[in-house]
Amino acid sequence: METKKQIQEKATIWLNAHTAKLWGDYYEIFPKLVKFNPPKIVLNNRLTRTAGRCFQTENIIDLGAKFFGKLENRDTMLKVILIHEIAHQIDWNLFGESELKCGHGKKWCSIMVQLGLPANKYHSLTI
Repeated sequence: METKKQIQEKATIWLNAHTAKLWGDYYEIFPKLVKFNPPKIVLNNRLTRTAGRCFQTENIIDLGAKFFGKLENRDTMLKVILIHEIAHQIDWNLFGESELKCGHGKKWCSIMVQLGLPANKYHSLTI
């Protein structure tokens, strides 16, 4: 039987591969992304209210591991939260520091819309 740590390690490998695929798909929308590596995904057990966060200068995205624990959250984590955080990295790579301190400026909002999502700042997931 696999330990929780082994399961999380496998999930992290899968998430990084999934992110690399998404990143490659986004070349069509943002051709300049080809110059940048996809962000590294880290599952963080300490995130309890924040579902994800992007460390743009380090090219790292933390995702709240506990949110994946509820089956009903997994789809949202992959199709909304991950893409929300990737949009932050795209914003940084293409335009530099956001015009808003929170990182949800006009360019980020535009990126979210181009990725097919509303530019929502917050989630309503529970753990």
